[in-house]
Amino acid sequence: MPRPKATRPPRQGAAPAASGTEHASGAPGLFSARHARAWIVGLTVLAYLNSFAGDFVFDDVHEIVHNPSLERLLPPWEAMFKGHKAPARPLPYLSFAIDRALWGCKPFGFHVTNVAVHLAAALALFDLIRLTLLSPRLRDRWGQGAVPLALASTVLWAVHPLNTQAVTYIYQRIEAMAGMFCLMSLAAFATAAAAEWSWKWLAASAAACFAAMACKESAVVLPVLLLSYDWLFTPAVSPANWLADAWQRRRFFYAACFLSWLVLGAVVASQAGDYTEFGATRGSALTQPGVIMHYMRLSFWPAGLCLDYSGWPAVTSFSLRQLPAYAAIVALVVTTAVGTWRRRPWAWLGLTFFGCLAPTSSVLPVEAFVNEHRMYLPLAALVATVVCGAATIRMRGRAGLIATLVVAIVLIAATRSRNRLYYSGVAIWNDVLEKDPGNYRGLWQMADLLDHLGQEADAFALADRAVERKPTCEIYGNLAAARLATGDHSGAERRCRRGLERQVGRLPPDDRAVLISTGDLAAVLRLGGKVAEAASLCTGTIDDMRRVLGADHVTTIWSGQIIAEGLSADGDHAAAEAEAREQLRRATDAKPAADPLVINATLTLARVLDAAGRTAEAELVVRALLQSLQQDSRRRKSDTLVLETMRAELQQKLGRSGEAVDAGRRMVDDPARAEGRD
Repeated sequence: MPRPKATRPPRQGAAPAASGTEHASGAPGLFSARHARAWIVGLTVLAYLNSFAGDFVFDDVHEIVHNPSLERLLPPWEAMFKGHKAPARPLPYLSFAIDRALWGCKPFGFHVTNVAVHLAAALALFDLIRLTLLSPRLRDRWGQGAVPLALASTVLWAVHPLNTQAVTYIYQRIEAMAGMFCLMSLAAFATAAAAEWSWKWLAASAAACFAAMACKESAVVLPVLLLSYDWLFTPAVSPANWLADAWQRRRFFYAACFLSWLVLGAVVASQAGDYTEFGATRGSALTQPGVIMHYMRLSFWPAGLCLDYSGWPAVTSFSLRQLPAYAAIVALVVTTAVGTWRRRPWAWLGLTFFGCLAPTSSVLPVEAFVNEHRMYLPLAALVATVVCGAATIRMRGRAGLIATLVVAIVLIAATRSRNRLYYSGVAIWNDVLEKDPGNYRGLWQMADLLDHLGQEADAFALADRAVERKPTCEIYGNLAAARLATGDHSGAERRCRRGLERQVGRLPPDDRAVLISTGDLAAVLRLGGKVAEAASLCTGTIDDMRRVLGADHVTTIWSGQIIAEGLSADGDHAAAEAEAREQLRRATDAKPAADPLVINATLTLARVLDAAGRTAEAELVVRALLQSLQQDSRRRKSDTLVLETMRAELQQKLGRSGEAVDAGRRMVDDPARAEGRD
């Protein structure tokens, strides 16, 4: 971050503008800010250079590679606000779309961007620590060593293998970008404080705060961190003086920062149904002290890193075994609270650590108890605490430099070793299963990989174990979907039946997961031409689906469409039409016109009308949807082709063969139309 330039003499007690060339001895040299930044960049790139060979793994596949919203950049909000299976975070998803435009589906470019984000975060962290140690309340004790201490803290954080999940795992750019903007906002605020509260730097801090809110929900703590930084590092004789000064100089800044919560609220509200991170999982509050201690252990001894902790046991009742972890966390929290009240600057490190973990490591009912990427920002506070603590015991100068280099080399080697596991899905999930043989998500992913290789028996064995570990998982539905994509209806049906059989023995018949699996089987049967069997299956469960899943759930709507086709096949055309129109209404209320649910509902109504002898009306229904899709950039080529084919068939039945032929020619001759862009 550029050094601030004061436009007038600083007031008494204010921090001087950072010169950018501070040295432990007060002279420019090896530890100048400029040279320190070069060391940070060089060592971080060395640690992550081999990550560029990594592949797409886990969420990368369905949220980046197979996400149709990322296929085009314009209009940008299509990519920013539409995830595939997970909620979209606007700025990270826009960056994914930009990478898709630049690199296609080649992971190399995505890894370059991830490392660039991490570098920007590291440089912001360096400036934040440096300027904080040069602040009025700390410079007498720490000012001479500000640059080397900031350099040591930043390097050890930047190359730490605990950060690989946020940097090497492409999808977790979401976490890294949120952390980057948080650090930029804090660094800009520290720069503003050093430059007589320059409004330009305050504006930059507020802008970065808004950007952080558009990256991830965990950024919600940033305005509180900014306020606490002001409280702990701004020189003032008394709390009353600090409040008066903050209100006089920075009220518009804080108003803007706290208003940024509205951005976060709007993003969350717009995709409320897509969040699965927070659910009804019991034991989160009692489990998290042990989780935090695990995070701290990995910070000091990063052995046993794991991509997925879905097998982490929930603690649902207090026991003496957990007492040491509870006592340690309570002691740290109380110490931080007391230090904050007494305006001790060191308390800000504790506030940052616990504040950044609070959204996922508190009383909130999170489904995934542990995720290493959540330590991206808290790790910075922990590392800075250790480095400054070492400095207080006079581990400075040459001894401190040697110790930092040794630790950095070890961490770089560990990070590069961890990066290699991301070279393939097989390697990373084998690593997960080595550490937790019963990890249902690891079993799921390995079963999927084996099924793609044609090793059905081995895939089924792993899938069965996954269902035993977590009966509600939708592993067989995913395996069936992969078979459907290749046109293997019998293989898809076999997987759906096996999955449903495994769940029925372990779950109630009206369990949400069982109902979804039933809907999956019915859908596969219908696509395979077994309409009567599919309709019978849906008729027997539709009431439970409406009660448990809701009438507007995708599975319920799809099942209603199947029932409509079954009624039509039985000759009850009036009931079939009523059901088909009801499901089309629900589909259009819930989804945009280009969504497959709406397209399938339209085709169902057209088939029902055609079977009733009302072919002209059926053709009008299909034509209306095609016309509405002309202005929708989200339409896909495959969906347009299906609708055009259906329309051509109906036109032929109506004796309008010429129109049908013309439509076929347009699909072949018009490249824009063939791409679904009419």
